[in-house]
Amino acid sequence: MSHSDRAALARLEVAVSAVVRWSESRHVKAEVARRSGCDLSSSELRLLEHFDVAEPMRVSDIAECLNIDMSTVSLQLRRLRADGLVTRIPDPDDRRVSLIAITDAGRAAVAQVRATRRDLLQDILSGTDPAELDRAADVLLRVQEHMLDGMRATLGLTNPH
Repeated sequence: MSHSDRAALARLEVAVSAVVRWSESRHVKAEVARRSGCDLSSSELRLLEHFDVAEPMRVSDIAECLNIDMSTVSLQLRRLRADGLVTRIPDPDDRRVSLIAITDAGRAAVAQVRATRRDLLQDILSGTDPAELDRAADVLLRVQEHMLDGMRATLGLTNPH
């Protein structure tokens, strides 16, 4: 890897970290909850958002993928299931196993949270050239796809694309 490649990755890491810090800040999380009406904890919302971009998964695979304890995942899933945001479905490859999948209500909750975040981003990014926003989104979506591909490879899942 060249020096310019390493420098570009370093800049990207700083920028991604800044966005994560902003989105995880107490003020932003409280404002998102207030505006969206979503009262899920940060960890529950993060799990729900994971299901919005990933295919249905076993609880053990979720824990491994997100690098959290099975008991923690089970506790978070209990609340999400009780609220009708995720559901258990049979594994088509092994009927003895259940997979966790997001429901339409879960997708609607994620959509509401994302719309609220977009409103907040609009407030702080007003005046930014839309072409710049498109380029940033393209890069970040590519990063997300690489991360999902890595998760699928680690867990031995197939890519649904």
